[in-house]
Amino acid sequence: MENYLSNNSKKYLLEIVNNIKSSEEYIKCLELKEELSKDKELVNLIEEVKRLQKKYISSNYSKELKEELDNKKSLLEKNKLFLTYNYYLDIVNQKIDIVKNELNNYFSSIVNIELF
Repeated sequence: MENYLSNNSKKYLLEIVNNIKSSEEYIKCLELKEELSKDKELVNLIEEVKRLQKKYISSNYSKELKEELDNKKSLLEKNKLFLTYNYYLDIVNQKIDIVKNELNNYFSSIVNIELF
């Protein structure tokens, strides 16, 4: 793949990335992730939910697995640390999506050729 970005372009993109990474939400997300990783019970629950999700899909959506998965998810959704982490992670992902959408719109407006 060709590299179309000049050093100057990369510099501006890095500024955008650094802006997101220096945001209060991103920093909080990192702190919460660290805290979350120390809670072995919570980590195990997250891993169990992921495992059950895969198993549920590969089972062709078994009702028994769905109940078990829903029960585990319910436990996870009652965990304040997990909910707070997801809250900040959603905000960070929204910021990234905004940048992606702006770039897509910018390129589309320049590259798209109107036929009529």
